[in-house]
Amino acid sequence: MSQKSNTLTNQGSPNQITDEYRVLHKVAQVLESPGSLMDILQKAMQIITEFEGLHVENKAGIFLADNEKKVLRLLTTFGAFSQEFIEKEKEVPFGDCLCGRVAVSGKLLMSESCFTDSRHERTFTDMKAHGHYIVPLNSSDNLIGVMFLYTDTNPSWYQHSQEVLLSIGGLIANTIQRKEVEEELERHKNSLEKLVESRTYDLTNINNHLKKEIEEHKSTQQILIDSKEKFRRLSNQIQSIREDEKSRIAKEVHDQLGQTLTALKFDIAQLEQNIPSELSELKSRTSSITNIVDETIKNVQQISMELRPPILDAFGICEAISWQANEYNKKLGMHFDLNCLQEHIDLEKDLQTALFRIFQESMTNVIRHANATQVQVGMNYDNKNLIFEVADNGIGLNKEDIESPESLGLIGMRERVYPWGGQVEFKGLPGKGTKIIITIPLSLK
Repeated sequence: MSQKSNTLTNQGSPNQITDEYRVLHKVAQVLESPGSLMDILQKAMQIITEFEGLHVENKAGIFLADNEKKVLRLLTTFGAFSQEFIEKEKEVPFGDCLCGRVAVSGKLLMSESCFTDSRHERTFTDMKAHGHYIVPLNSSDNLIGVMFLYTDTNPSWYQHSQEVLLSIGGLIANTIQRKEVEEELERHKNSLEKLVESRTYDLTNINNHLKKEIEEHKSTQQILIDSKEKFRRLSNQIQSIREDEKSRIAKEVHDQLGQTLTALKFDIAQLEQNIPSELSELKSRTSSITNIVDETIKNVQQISMELRPPILDAFGICEAISWQANEYNKKLGMHFDLNCLQEHIDLEKDLQTALFRIFQESMTNVIRHANATQVQVGMNYDNKNLIFEVADNGIGLNKEDIESPESLGLIGMRERVYPWGGQVEFKGLPGKGTKIIITIPLSLK
């Protein structure tokens, strides 16, 4: 049979495109959540397979790529697979079957039927007819793995679905890389702790082994330092990739969906002009549809702004915070006192983005929990550090809140400033409001 898709159009309906971006956003949230890699990947595949717009079945899986040995190794599956499948698919050489071909090409592959597609070389007992999306998991230009999704044998595909799946593949690849570095760092940390613990029992013989122990300690410390630096660089890269992806999606939402809706509004207006005056009810219906399209256009513009406000790239962190504060003021009536000395500080783009996202996360806490009416935002610096503060006049924090930073998003904020050696601190008392203080060494900026 033909090895291309059955139906491939350039774009779907505005609602379908919007739904796909929602799925992409949900997957991104799950991949950024705490938990083991396996749990996170299971949740991500569940979201993907449950989305009706992609026309996939409730079956999926992920291979990890061994680029040295040119082989894919099965990492995890979602849905019902036979033991025969699990055993046969433990390893798939590059170039073999559909997944192996994607490992070589690095490009998304679609197949309509396992029985008529000659590329589907592997078969199993009682195998039922199905199609596939085979998605490369690429990070930058590196193949991290391959994800396979099952479809029916007569799917309806269009170009935008492929772009969304490729974006999801990139997010999954980055998550796998991040988790691998975290595990490596944890192993080195445990190694150092075991080394210290074992040496405690040997204190009586320390003089005989002092030189050896110092060398071992230095070596372990260097491994830990190297791992932390590697994690710092990767963390910065991941944050940058996330923001680039948000910028790309925001542009696609604004340009593609916005243009489609504008064209739709024009067509409705043309249609309304051609409706005879005696069909007043039909004219009323078209007017109502136009209002719905107008409201959808506003929502698209709002989604695009929330994904990546253009003002951040054009005018910098202070103007972006001022714009966002004005949005909160219009929606919630909350008063803001802004003290931003950006003109005296030369901040790189990624750091400005990190601080803007921290401000948004801080405001999420304020809106959900603080019951505040005033918020103070300050950015200043001394001779050594950049100081960024967000304070509110809300209900404040108790001891349990401060000792359980997960509930306040402290972990996410720490991840954002980690590449610059930054520190995050919560301060507050019941009834006295809350202050979040970000400190970033200027030498690492």
